Amino acid sequence: MAMSEEIIENGLLYGLKMPSSYTALEEKSIKTIKEGLRNYPKALKLFQMLEDDEETNTLLSLANYIAVRKLGYNDHGPIHARIVTANGVRLLQIILESKDLAIDSITGLSMSEDDAYLIVVAGCFLHDIGNAVHREEHEMFSVMFGKGILERLLPALYPETGKRTAILGQILHTLYAHDVGENALTIESAVIVIADGCDITKGRGRLSYDLGKHDIHSVSALSIESVDIHKGKTKMIEIHVVMSNSAGIYQLQETLGNKVAKSPLSDYVEIVADLMPSKAPPELRVMERIVFSDGKYKKP
Repeated sequence: MAMSEEIIENGLLYGLKMPSSYTALEEKSIKTIKEGLRNYPKALKLFQMLEDDEETNTLLSLANYIAVRKLGYNDHGPIHARIVTANGVRLLQIILESKDLAIDSITGLSMSEDDAYLIVVAGCFLHDIGNAVHREEHEMFSVMFGKGILERLLPALYPETGKRTAILGQILHTLYAHDVGENALTIESAVIVIADGCDITKGRGRLSYDLGKHDIHSVSALSIESVDIHKGKTKMIEIHVVMSNSAGIYQLQETLGNKVAKSPLSDYVEIVADLMPSKAPPELRVMERIVFSDGKYKKP
């Protein structure tokens, strides 16, 4: 198999394989999705359809090529899509179990819980496919590509035109509004904003660092050991982050915290971050030295 074919099939970037910690998180995410959707046949079926869809997987691999190879960003490919989907399923599960918050598709549009999960799954899985064209305005490209994919897949699940159109509209809103959250008008879209923001572990940041991007973005990303989503004690949702280095606070403020603060779920989410347990070194050194040369910060 030629390397170009391997890239499309596996989402690899010219031999740069994902860190084992990140692929392990992917496996855990798939398990979380399947267990979380076991009572929601339409949502589970759409997840399986997207997993097997050649167009979707090709776009995710191309999104990674643009985001990681050309721009030096973190992973935006198939693994990121699965991790975000698992986060979204977990967030929606907590919200539904609390019974304290009206879900737009259910309360506002008389849809089922299965429909709500399907909207979240589709939005999470497809949110970054627009990066295959460009990072700038990728939300619009995600809407464009997502519409075509969903118009092809949804008729098998929703034969009635009216219901299918309503579902499609809700999913496309999540794609358009996913980046920061300022445009998120529904709870489902807010779920996707926060689910996306929770994928900040060091495994995801490894690629950009290994490609030579040694700045606060990559260094802070390498400081995040884990992110776990739980039912909260003081608020509905607690996002617990474990850091190996205080530099990870940048990821919390600029990525996750920013998304939470600007979403309709801001009043229901608490982020709690801890440094690694006391048995570990107080701070793990991410890098020993950095040099600024030729307009870039570099690892010597």
